[in-house]
Amino acid sequence: MGKTIYINSKPEISAIYFALLQCGYDYYAFEKDAGLVKAIEGFRIEKGMHSDSFFMGVKQSSCKVYSYWPRAAALETATFYLDSNHEKFKNFNAYRENIMSASNISDAERNLEFWAWVKNFPAALSHVFKSKEFQAYFTWERKWIEQQNIIQENELSDIKRVLDSCEKYPPRIQKITIVLNPIKCAYSADYHLDGNHLIIISGSFKPDSVIHEYLHHIVHPFVTKHKLSILQYDTFYTGIDESYYLTGDSNGKINAFEEYAVRKLTDIVLTGKPPSDFKMFLREILNAK
Repeated sequence: MGKTIYINSKPEISAIYFALLQCGYDYYAFEKDAGLVKAIEGFRIEKGMHSDSFFMGVKQSSCKVYSYWPRAAALETATFYLDSNHEKFKNFNAYRENIMSASNISDAERNLEFWAWVKNFPAALSHVFKSKEFQAYFTWERKWIEQQNIIQENELSDIKRVLDSCEKYPPRIQKITIVLNPIKCAYSADYHLDGNHLIIISGSFKPDSVIHEYLHHIVHPFVTKHKLSILQYDTFYTGIDESYYLTGDSNGKINAFEEYAVRKLTDIVLTGKPPSDFKMFLREILNAK
């Protein structure tokens, strides 16, 4: 039977990007169909949101490539730690541990100022949910999601076939949900793992991106185990943007290697002939450096 994979929305994440749209988020138009862009722009509130809005604090200057990293992703992750009414954190300590253990976020990006700011997220999110403008938007988005599952049916089957070929690699993820948000930047994809359920949060439907994010969960345990070996090499990896190196510390070097290794593994998996021993494949990448 293999894995199950489908496209869906997550209302809390929809609310985040709806709020960002009102705060000047302009990445929604990149690589998007003109009709979709026009539809999204129709949901802008004329007066926007007040300049002191919580969501104005999402935009930062630490990442030149995408100014909403890492706070937009941090809020996406936070939605999995809210109570059923999304009015308060149900386990803030677990959320904090998740963010603090992330190797792709620098310490400066998760400092005391960040934690003081993010504690206000549930109240800000609840405010968005109560707005009739968001409810109108979300009604439209749900219909759009239904259409995407129909339009991308063949591609979803192709992704399933490719990922089923990786079944021999641990961890064995059985369910994949692509949380597709039309406002989110087409270049941005983040993920959350809930047991054997992988949730990929993306701004556009890209089969290779789904496979890439899936393979991160295969590569990451190897990277964690071989940190010391990776840190022996002081090198830059071909095609890896400098933002992956964070501040150039050990976390940055490990993060850059993981991204490089995932890209190499993705290229091989997409040929339909995944390595019989992915650990050996990754060791060869490491030894080549």
